[in-house]
Amino acid sequence: MPAKKEDSGYAALRGHIPKDLYRQFKILCLERGVDNSQGLEDLIREYFELKDGDKYQDIAPVSPDRTAPPETKPPSATKAKRGKGNKDAS
Repeated sequence: MPAKKEDSGYAALRGHIPKDLYRQFKILCLERGVDNSQGLEDLIREYFELKDGDKYQDIAPVSPDRTAPPETKPPSATKAKRGKGNKDAS
């Protein structure tokens, strides 16, 4: 299984939090026996499960081998941009 950093099914998330919250998070990760990355993923999933219940049930879950399904772009993202320099624009 490739590392999450090299896995196209994962994205990086970074931010700053108060030190006391960070310490609590580190302790939780140690108690659960997971690294920071897995701890953060678990907590975010738990948050949405508690907050939204069935709201996100139609989103494909990450499979047991932790690889996400391939991303699909919304139709608006795949349309050609029209403007200066685009020969296909009319």
